[in-house]
Amino acid sequence: FFYHHHQHREYIETSHCSQIMLAGGHTDVKQITPPLQVKVQSVKSLAESELGETFDRFEATEYRSQVVAGTVYHFKVIVSDDDAVHVKVFEPLPYTGDPMKIMKIKKAKKDDELAVM
Repeated sequence: FFYHHHQHREYIETSHCSQIMLAGGHTDVKQITPPLQVKVQSVKSLAESELGETFDRFEATEYRSQVVAGTVYHFKVIVSDDDAVHVKVFEPLPYTGDPMKIMKIKKAKKDDELAVM
């Protein structure tokens, strides 16, 4: 499910304990940061195998995120002077030790708006 705007919040109570978790909507588009660029590089080979291509360039420029027992990122990644890929990645909470994984990926043009997938 997707939220239409990021101010909306919903409390979800889990059935097996009384812990309440805050699930939020997606952020607005933000500029990429060096630590996030490192995360993007870590899914480059996954992105290449999903699309059946290899990219000489794989440089994220902007992103959106959503916190849901981990973080969902939507990255715009520039792969050539004109082309980009939009990739939706899930990063589990650190204590799980699980790697990031690609949820969705699609080809785009460099100037295409980064939308929630």
